[in-house]
Amino acid sequence: MLPAKTGRHVGLALFLVVTIALASYGVLTNPEPRSVAEIGSADRFVCALPQDVGGYLAAPPPQQSVAPRSARGTVPEGFEPVAAVVCDIGIGDHVEADGTVTYVERRYAGDFGSAVRELNGPPTRRSIFDAECLASVLAAAPVDMWLVDVDGRAVQTSYPRGDCGLDNTLGLAEILELPEVEATEHRVRLDAAGITYFYSCSPIVSTPVPGSRSLLDLTLTPSGFCRFDTAGPDLMFTGADRYESEPYLDWNAALIDVEPAGPCGERATSLATTSTQSTIGDELVMIDVHIELDGCRRILGDGFTPLSAPASVVDSIVSAAS
Repeated sequence: MLPAKTGRHVGLALFLVVTIALASYGVLTNPEPRSVAEIGSADRFVCALPQDVGGYLAAPPPQQSVAPRSARGTVPEGFEPVAAVVCDIGIGDHVEADGTVTYVERRYAGDFGSAVRELNGPPTRRSIFDAECLASVLAAAPVDMWLVDVDGRAVQTSYPRGDCGLDNTLGLAEILELPEVEATEHRVRLDAAGITYFYSCSPIVSTPVPGSRSLLDLTLTPSGFCRFDTAGPDLMFTGADRYESEPYLDWNAALIDVEPAGPCGERATSLATTSTQSTIGDELVMIDVHIELDGCRRILGDGFTPLSAPASVVDSIVSAAS
């Protein structure tokens, strides 16, 4: 049993630890007042590039902001929006032969009363014990959005902080419920690395050399296909598309009983490729898988035994691009 004096010291130490912790919580979690957005000309506002696109451009984007935007914040008192501009955070599902992809600037109109109330809401004090916050390790990609009034003035709003310190975007959700009255398409060009990054296939390929490994040992869950015209002396990249197995096909189920391809000298005029990860030895590598859409209709990979491509596989690739 501890002496009384020692016990008092321990109790005092625990009291100080708890007091300091609670004081720190109050300092660290007490929300700061929100600043008011500056009003500027709507001409200064141009959609930001979608997430990650800026690092993969083959050429500068045709539209660039000519001046810095006014500072973001809450919607100023007396500013009455008649429209909201919301920019896509991602690019479209198709890339053209020259690497061109699109994203859309959308304009919404209507009653912004509820949206402004949510946008101007107070920040929430963070919870001291919140398992959901501990599990929230990733925040959603930021959405580029601004409000415009009848005089052509604009403000870029910020969002109130939620329980976990992340943006509370209920105001944006209210805006997206309003009628979309206009959509403007923007176009940028990706380089080869960008096409690979966004569409999970490479626009630069070489002819695979057959080998003894089995393609059936790979888990094929393609998320994109690059397409090539192979009728001429050189492969010509004709574009790429994102691919989702639903509602198309369960690839691994479709390939479970596929036989090795027999001898065939018929040349394919159309080819699709996708990339998948596989372990070779102790190394994780990307493997390009080729699917002939006509001709011998084989599934090929460098170092792998060619397989006969089932009609369901070929049809699903064709359907995904139509």
